[in-house]
Amino acid sequence: MKISHLPHDLESEILSRVPTKSLAKFRTTCKRWYALFRDPNFIKKNFGNAPCKLMLLSNFGVYSVSIDHNGIHNNVDPSIEFSGKLSSLKDSEDLKISKIFHCEGLILCITKENTRIVVWDSSNGETRQIKPRTRYRKDDYYALGYVNSKSSGHSLKILRSCCYENGQEQWVAEFEIYEFSSDSWRVLDYTRDYGIFSHGMSLKGNTYWVAGDKETGMFMLYFDFTTERFGRFPLPFESFNPEDTAALSVVREEKLSVLHQKILDFSNEMKIWLTNKIDETIELSWSNFVLTVDYDKFNLPSVVNVTSFLLDEENKVAVCSDIDMDDEYKTRVYVVGEDIYKQVYKDTTKASYFNRPLLINYVPSLVHIKKNTLKRQKKRKSREVS
Repeated sequence: MKISHLPHDLESEILSRVPTKSLAKFRTTCKRWYALFRDPNFIKKNFGNAPCKLMLLSNFGVYSVSIDHNGIHNNVDPSIEFSGKLSSLKDSEDLKISKIFHCEGLILCITKENTRIVVWDSSNGETRQIKPRTRYRKDDYYALGYVNSKSSGHSLKILRSCCYENGQEQWVAEFEIYEFSSDSWRVLDYTRDYGIFSHGMSLKGNTYWVAGDKETGMFMLYFDFTTERFGRFPLPFESFNPEDTAALSVVREEKLSVLHQKILDFSNEMKIWLTNKIDETIELSWSNFVLTVDYDKFNLPSVVNVTSFLLDEENKVAVCSDIDMDDEYKTRVYVVGEDIYKQVYKDTTKASYFNRPLLINYVPSLVHIKKNTLKRQKKRKSREVS
């Protein structure tokens, strides 16, 4: 019996068990599979069967890593393994990446000084360079997200925001949206009266940050890529200090967790909270889960200032990254819990104060980078006319 003769449900179940990286090669096999691979329900099922991977941004390099901490409560030391490095993104020999943003297997890479923006497909290695509408600025913020459509699958977008002082000593805010389908930017009419205090995290196609202003203190800021509007949610802690440390992380592609430290109070206590499940309606509520870590228990030589983390809800530990302020700003990665601290990695290369290591977990996705077909068609028509 040919696979095409199988019932649709059985065919879908079989294909959902194929590794995502291999499945991506079969997108153009037939129209039926092409449509199936764009179905949100099938993508969700394939995500559930795919193993989660880790990526580490450290000292302008991006690395594929795996961290094993399953036996940490049984006196088994955790370990880290580096399996690869992102070394080139088309015509770039000396690649220095300062920021990365993840959205369902696609990685938005921002090079040092914000000179280039490239989207990398982790499932097949395809890349797409994004050219600016006018120019990029050093203090740009970016987010990668999508609009979920039953008929056309995920419609990818990039949000760019920037706040800078112009020649008249006035603060100017810029917001733009890039659409992959049209390969073009649009200007959004927004103002910005808040600061951003965390790296952006994508969940269900939307992006979340910890932000804050003088009146309300810190809050959860999100951008809905479908409505192209911002919204706010309260955080489980109160802070009016912009020097406090705050970070976000995604848990199992269904929850958000937030970390908070009062660094200027010389407090070595870190707390992590967890949301309940978040769906496409963007309703957010906080669960009863709280992980409290007092770093003073471990007699560490310096104050710990976490730059990113990954929460293991079941084992109640977190994999954290930071920089060693007393040793040339080198990247450290460690596993920590209420009564556990185990360092698994420390870089040997000298870094700068601006080194902000970032850990993200991701699953290679069936969402793919569309080619710039519209601009190619326009070029082809202009040749025909001439």
